Amino acid sequence: MQRRTDEVRPPVTPRSDGRAPADADVPLWIGSDAPSWMRELARSLRLHQCVKNLLVFVPVVLGGRLSDRAEALNILLTFVALTCVASGTYLINDIWDRPEDRKHWSKRYRPIAAGRLAVGSALCAALLLIGLGVLLGILVSWKTGGMVLLYLAVTLAYTLKLKAVPFVDGLVLASLFTIRLGIGAVAVNVPPSPWLFVFSMFLFASLSYAKRHTEIVKAIARRAEQPNGRGYRSGDAPMMLTVGLSSGIGAVTIMVLYIVEEAFRSSFYGSTGWLWGFPPLVFLFVMRVWLLSARGEMSDDPVAFAVKDPTSLALSGLLLLCFGFAWLG
Repeated sequence: MQRRTDEVRPPVTPRSDGRAPADADVPLWIGSDAPSWMRELARSLRLHQCVKNLLVFVPVVLGGRLSDRAEALNILLTFVALTCVASGTYLINDIWDRPEDRKHWSKRYRPIAAGRLAVGSALCAALLLIGLGVLLGILVSWKTGGMVLLYLAVTLAYTLKLKAVPFVDGLVLASLFTIRLGIGAVAVNVPPSPWLFVFSMFLFASLSYAKRHTEIVKAIARRAEQPNGRGYRSGDAPMMLTVGLSSGIGAVTIMVLYIVEEAFRSSFYGSTGWLWGFPPLVFLFVMRVWLLSARGEMSDDPVAFAVKDPTSLALSGLLLLCFGFAWLG
């Protein structure tokens, strides 16, 4: 019987670091003797992306509630709930995008696109994870469960339609990061700062547009008219660069306004002077992301890049030091 065209697996070629694509991003707790479907499922869950879900802890830390055991347990449970839902939606995204992913220079090696993980198995795992995540969110509180459902709805809207709408896609991605902050605030009933949400929208919009700019630059290098499955064209690169950089500068401006208008009046900080280290560090991080994107040296995901890039990690460490000194005084 002739194989269906949507089941044809793309050729597997070694990575630049010598590893086979099938071995990338497999969690360490999945042993080499595990069944192949388990390894491919674990890779498809993209558990390394759960670093994004650490944003749920930010409102708790800023609200000074992390020392409360009950609140700490709630926020930890919320983190697990959000990670389950996010991993489930990654599977749905890969199922939906598999025709376009097979044409992509790196996404074609994803297990579902490459045919190493069956669509039926991935869909069952996705539904189980999403159901578990929503249930855990409801166990924390009905409001938390509602926010998790909001995250799910926005993610599915992005996957099914909005990711192909120019510039709307970046705002939707930024809103997903901001919803994570909202989930954390609701989970422990902390009144969130409006400055935090506005800063989040500007910063993550900039990173989202850097992701798209990188795709456009790489499409140009491959002489493609436009990135697969996206609404951008190769000629949109200069405009994307302008909008993305402007969003990043906007984030730095919002940070300065927060320090002036709110932080100095807050009793949470013991020594607010240390917060002045935030704007230049955020500026350097944004400029580094865009410099590498303009050079075509950025990976497909700036957030995943940031958690592996030594310079970005160093800047994050300095941010934490400034926050610690400002908090402890």
